[in-house]
Amino acid sequence: MKEIELRLALVFYGGVSLAIYMHGVSRDVLNLVRASSFRLDRKTNGAAEEGGQQLSPVQNAFKDLLDLLSPVADIRVVVDAIAGASAGGVNGIMLARAIAHDLPLDSHSHMWLENADVTRLSRPQAGLSRYLKMSISPVLDRLISSRLNKRIESSETREKLRHFMQARWFTPPFSGERFIGWMLDACQKMEVEGRQGRTLIPRGQTLDLFVTITDYNGVKRRIHLDDPAFVEEWDHRRILNFNAVHRTPGYVDSQFASDNIPELVFAARATSSFPGAFPPATVAEMERVLARNKQAWPYRDAFLSRALGLTPETLGHHCFVDGSVVMNKPFAPVISVIQEQPAAREVARRLIYVDPTPVEDTEADNAVTDVPGFFRVMLASLAHIPRNEPIGDDLRELEQNNRRSRWLARLIDAAGPMVEEAVSGLLPKRKPVTPEILSKCRKDATVAAFEQAGYAFLNYQSLKLHALAERLAELTVRLSGITGAQQHEEAILEQFSRHFSKLTADSKDQLGRTDAQVVAVLRGLDVDYRIRRLRFAIRKLNGFYRTEKARELPQPWAEALDRLKGVLYEQIDHLGWRWNERFYGGGVRQQAKAIVKDMEAGRTGARGRFVSLLDDFAQMMGLADLDRLQDELFASTAREHLDNERHATLMQSYIGFGFYDLITFPVLQRNDFSEVTEILIDRISPRDAFSLYTEGFDLKGKSLNSFGAFFNRAWREHDYLWGRLNAADRLVSIVLSTKGEGALPQAQVNQARARIFLAILEEERDHLSEIPEEIERIDRLIRSIYPDFAHIAADI
Repeated sequence: MKEIELRLALVFYGGVSLAIYMHGVSRDVLNLVRASSFRLDRKTNGAAEEGGQQLSPVQNAFKDLLDLLSPVADIRVVVDAIAGASAGGVNGIMLARAIAHDLPLDSHSHMWLENADVTRLSRPQAGLSRYLKMSISPVLDRLISSRLNKRIESSETREKLRHFMQARWFTPPFSGERFIGWMLDACQKMEVEGRQGRTLIPRGQTLDLFVTITDYNGVKRRIHLDDPAFVEEWDHRRILNFNAVHRTPGYVDSQFASDNIPELVFAARATSSFPGAFPPATVAEMERVLARNKQAWPYRDAFLSRALGLTPETLGHHCFVDGSVVMNKPFAPVISVIQEQPAAREVARRLIYVDPTPVEDTEADNAVTDVPGFFRVMLASLAHIPRNEPIGDDLRELEQNNRRSRWLARLIDAAGPMVEEAVSGLLPKRKPVTPEILSKCRKDATVAAFEQAGYAFLNYQSLKLHALAERLAELTVRLSGITGAQQHEEAILEQFSRHFSKLTADSKDQLGRTDAQVVAVLRGLDVDYRIRRLRFAIRKLNGFYRTEKARELPQPWAEALDRLKGVLYEQIDHLGWRWNERFYGGGVRQQAKAIVKDMEAGRTGARGRFVSLLDDFAQMMGLADLDRLQDELFASTAREHLDNERHATLMQSYIGFGFYDLITFPVLQRNDFSEVTEILIDRISPRDAFSLYTEGFDLKGKSLNSFGAFFNRAWREHDYLWGRLNAADRLVSIVLSTKGEGALPQAQVNQARARIFLAILEEERDHLSEIPEEIERIDRLIRSIYPDFAHIAADI
């Protein structure tokens, strides 16, 4: 049976104490991913390679759901992108780390339930000031009783609120150093409780994490204009990016490993530094806690330079506050990265955002409202409005991408017959196609495509050379290792562009199609063209899954397709490394540094340096060798995996790619041939989980301006448990939607939901000691909704 990847990209909003609800959501996202990985790895590798790993009751329940769907398709659930701000950023960091190295989140649950309490977070007032403030206790009691008593019936919450209001005034009440210490402990305990050497990232794929923070001091950015020549502005937004790549079996190139814990914890501290509640985060604060715990920070300098652009000289001039100040709903980085993420099989793509407090539906009210007062306006301007920026622009961009994907698919399908006719005569009819023959056919077809393009080729080649110049300028800046080199990227780009323009102007061929110098540049440096060509071939392979004949073929045939796609994605990974500064040695780095120093000194005429750097780039990239290897893969390896008809079709697509690229690249201007898959959007919130929804339900953490759960352990337990239940409910629906309506009989769907819900209750019953009545109420609710499956508790 064929395998489908359900690829999830997750966006976690900010929400202060609603972080605990979002943590509950992340627990069951991890459970689903692990259940999926376990069942398919066991199927592929056999029980002997499972390493004795065990699934939890909830993971077993998710596995059973996936088993029920297996007669239709084996679904592999993959998380390949996560973004978070503030409280969502903390949960995104921990979930990404758990997925990258197959680690549990139990220690993180303990951190939220035990330590996310105002009495543990606060720095209590001492001395005379405290005694003076005790004198206003009766006033505070009357305030709490008269203004909040109707909403807060818990005596524990009222007492902690009174205690909190006696803390230091006009200084942040929460301790950043305590939070750092708890996060360090939670991360380290993940290692102890985890399974060494494993990952939940499929081979050849990447997990990207984005965390927003606000640089209070900001960085001055230069923007080029006509008149004046440039202006400067302050940029306070920082989007930290961490990633892990499962390159080969047993090896994950990861920024979530144990040595990376300090920078991950720093990111968590900075993104959740709620203004007024926590003091701003600083590197010095982080170093104090690490020194006190006798912990090293192995990649400190590399992280500060790469992620924050800080040097030892500028380090003390920057502090960081909550990421929600500048971006509370970080869709943009996720949308950008998932369009480039590969998958080794047919894909169903979902972007899921977690919103604990969705906007309530209300009837239109035309009544005149009171003009807000001074403090309400200030609070809204500083906190409420920035944290509730609309997501419509991001989602409209996503819909534009979906339309582009549909248009691209139609365009390629329409061009297919013409391209096949143009290249069909190039392949030999009666003898095997060797790599040498395939290479010659590929080059001949590309020349034919360019010749038939006429004047349209001018636009195509100009765009390709400009895109290459942009890539090389960015790479040069990164290779230089000079802080602030980014401000010279535009000047370096201009130098590369001038060099390429001179080559085309000097061409004897009026259109520049066959000029040796231009061809040499593209053959030696155009990595992205090769990536597009391989992704286009993968698109053709994906089409083989959906043919009528494919449905009649046995499982080994689909597995052969998966293996072949995996080989091609390895080649894409090899090519992508050419844009990573770690690929290059000291000689190239020295040349890049010299060019940046020339720019700093105003010396822009050293064309010889740029030509020399281009030669070194071409030599290091070795694209001619990769071309030969890929020709061999399509001529020989693909023949071993495909029948003759499909092998011939695949080779025609590979050979004729130049025709397709001429059509699509001038419009797309990106490496967008990956999966041509629409990205569907789902939300996880209390309002969307209909299976257990009851009228009047609300999260406890919403109270006290979203700080409520910090004042009551039972409230934290309540929101955490409902985060798990809501996530499980929505994830079941999302998995079922992968195969469309009616993939399973309703009785089986009900059984799967009931089993997962009851498994969650059983897992948490002994840990959530403050809400036994709520657990029993939910248990009764589940059994009343699914009476036919009330007996299954004994099977959990």
